[in-house]
Amino acid sequence: MTASGEVMRELSAHARLERWYRRLLWAYPIGYRRAHGEEILTMLMDSAEPDRRVPARADVVDLVRGAVRQWFRLPIGRTAVVAAVLSAVILGAVGAGVGSWLAWQAAALPSDASAIHTAETVRGVPLRAPELSHHDWLGNPRRNGVTIADEQSSDWTLEAAKARLRAEGWTPGGSEMYSGAPVVREGRQLEAASEEFYATKDGAVVTVSAVTILTPGAVGTSLATHLGVTGPRGEPVAIMLGGLVGAVIGWLLTGWAGYRLRRRTLPRRLTVVALGLTALWLAAGPTIGLYDTLADPAFPGSEPPPADPAYFWLFLDHRAQQLHGALAMGLAILVVAAMSRRQPEARPTATVT
Repeated sequence: MTASGEVMRELSAHARLERWYRRLLWAYPIGYRRAHGEEILTMLMDSAEPDRRVPARADVVDLVRGAVRQWFRLPIGRTAVVAAVLSAVILGAVGAGVGSWLAWQAAALPSDASAIHTAETVRGVPLRAPELSHHDWLGNPRRNGVTIADEQSSDWTLEAAKARLRAEGWTPGGSEMYSGAPVVREGRQLEAASEEFYATKDGAVVTVSAVTILTPGAVGTSLATHLGVTGPRGEPVAIMLGGLVGAVIGWLLTGWAGYRLRRRTLPRRLTVVALGLTALWLAAGPTIGLYDTLADPAFPGSEPPPADPAYFWLFLDHRAQQLHGALAMGLAILVVAAMSRRQPEARPTATVT
C-alpha cells in the first residue's frame, strides 16, 4: 500500500473516531459541553490508539459516568443539597400521582350484568326488583361502579354470604359492625344494626352494606351491594416509575436554578428564598398525605382496599390545592432563575499618573 493510502486510511479512522466522541459528548449538559467539550475531545483523540475507529469501552464508561455526574452536580453548600432533596421528594410524589393516573386509564369498569350476578350471589336468591345506581365520582374509577339496593330479607346472614362468594372465587376481607341510626317504618322507630364487608376478585371489589332490624316483630335485612374495581395490576410499577422520574426532574431543576442564581443580584436571591420557603410551607402537609395514600397501591395488602386511587387525591381532592400552589411557587423560581442576570463584577478604578 502506498504512503498516501496509509494517510487516507488514518484520516478516515481519525474522522470516524472523532464523530463517535462528539456524539458521546452530547450526553453532557450544554453549558458544560460548550465550556469544556473541545478540551475533552482533544484529550481523548490524543490518547486514542492509531487506526482506532470506535471509542474504547473504558472511554465510553468514563464519558457516561462524567455526564451523569455533571447532570446531578449541585452548587457547593448545604442549602443547595437540602433544596434538591426537598424538590425531589415533592416532585417525586407528583410523578407518582401521574403514574397512578396513567395506569388507571386502562381500568375496565364492571358491567350491569356482572353487578346483578354478584348481588344475587351475596343475596343467595335471584333479585326480584333490583335498583341499579351508576356512580361517577369526578372521574374517580375506584368509586365508579354499580350499586344495587335489595329488598328486605328475613334469612340473610353474613357468614352464608361470604361462603357463597368464596365458592365463586372471591376473597372476603374484614367486616365491621356498628350501631345504625333508627329506621323509621310506618311511623315507628325501629332499632337497627349495620354491617359492612368487602371481597376482592381479579381486580374487582364488592362492598356489601347490610342494615338489620333488631326490633322484635319487624326483623329483616336490607342489602346494598356495590361492585367496583380495586386498581389495575400495573399501578404499583407505574407509581414507582413516575415517582423516580419526578424525583430526578426535581433534583435536576434545582441544580439548574442553583447555578443560574450564583453571583446574581441580592434582590433576586432574596425573592427565590421567599418563594422557596412559601412553596415548602404549602407542600409539607399535602406531600406527606400523598405519600401515605401512595403506599396503599404501591405496597398492596392493606385492608380494606383504599377508597380513592392515588391520582384522585393529587388532582381532585381539595387538600391538593396547597400542592398546586407549591408547584406554582416552584415555577416562579425557575422563571426568576431564567431571567436572572449576573451581578456586575467590581472593576479597578482608573488612576492618573
